[in-house]
Amino acid sequence: MGNIIKVDFSGRWSQSLDQLIERHIKEETFPGIEILFAQGPEILLHKTWGRQEAGSDKSMGLNTVFDIASLTKPVATTSLIMLLQEQGMLDLEEPVATFLPEFGNGAKSKITLRHLLTHTSGLPAWANLYEESDSFDVAHQRLMDINQEAPHDQRVIYSCLNFLLLGQIITEVTNSSLSRFFQHSISEPLSLENTLFSPAKHRKDLSGIAPTQYCPWRKRLLRGVVHDENCYFFGEEAGNAGLFSTALDLHRFCCMLLNEGSLDGITTLSPSSVQQMVSNQNQPPLSSRGLGWDFKDIVPGYWSCGFLFPPGAVGHTGFTGTSIWFDPLNQWIVIVLTNRVHLSRDGNLAAMHQFRPRLHNLLLSMV
Repeated sequence: MGNIIKVDFSGRWSQSLDQLIERHIKEETFPGIEILFAQGPEILLHKTWGRQEAGSDKSMGLNTVFDIASLTKPVATTSLIMLLQEQGMLDLEEPVATFLPEFGNGAKSKITLRHLLTHTSGLPAWANLYEESDSFDVAHQRLMDINQEAPHDQRVIYSCLNFLLLGQIITEVTNSSLSRFFQHSISEPLSLENTLFSPAKHRKDLSGIAPTQYCPWRKRLLRGVVHDENCYFFGEEAGNAGLFSTALDLHRFCCMLLNEGSLDGITTLSPSSVQQMVSNQNQPPLSSRGLGWDFKDIVPGYWSCGFLFPPGAVGHTGFTGTSIWFDPLNQWIVIVLTNRVHLSRDGNLAAMHQFRPRLHNLLLSMV
């Protein structure tokens, strides 16, 4: 990494940032937000705006615990799959059916773990596995029976089902719960003090956790309970969602990746695994993807990280209103955490879509 750049977050720039965020709070894009902007280990900005909950006087506190939704895919699931490959317990080129025999019939028998990680399996983006299932076994079988929407290697279809399958594979291979294996292999070595699955099961005091929405299906406001319905039905720790975390913990995780898998003298992943995760694994004409991560390429279009993050930047978003983007070359890290869905499941999606690149452009315009 080059020299640390000191940034003066004051004056007109700070006013522009406040105005952007306060406008979106007023327009109910989210009730509150926490932003961490860093260059490698050096935190340049860490600040919150707004409230933790609508109608409450409780401000969004620094280091609030958020349901990070699909950030679970790269942070937990992908990391664990790569670790298992390092340990010789699986190989990315192996068919899914090697581990889940009931999945592999017909063309699906050729879908590999790599296809799942790069979203090239051809499986549909989503399926409701929970509403008509009366048990985990029924939901699991419905997942096994899912048909492809396209042949593998023909299209990139970002799919939660890919990572539900990966989560099931991890539990099969390790004979352990996803949460226990993650805690032992990732969370504890990295000292991620507030990164866990199912916090409502493990903590009495939930006041530091941002609530998501009132769930009509579960008939309660969700706080410390996963928002994603499929994940909830899979025991709150499926491979597609379920992880809760904080800005500081996610910053440590990103620093580990930027340092080729090591942090504070402890190696979590090998440099080879990290390199595969943060580099494009798809061949043209397929859109670029790392393993588990989105990968910004040179193709013009919408990027949630804006246009100032260069090609080669790596990131991911979460449905609840969360995102991580980092640039391996310059080591910029932007972590954005909101509980957008607390106000509306879908009504503020378009506003969030507009907000994300504007925020990232504004942050990087100062460096």
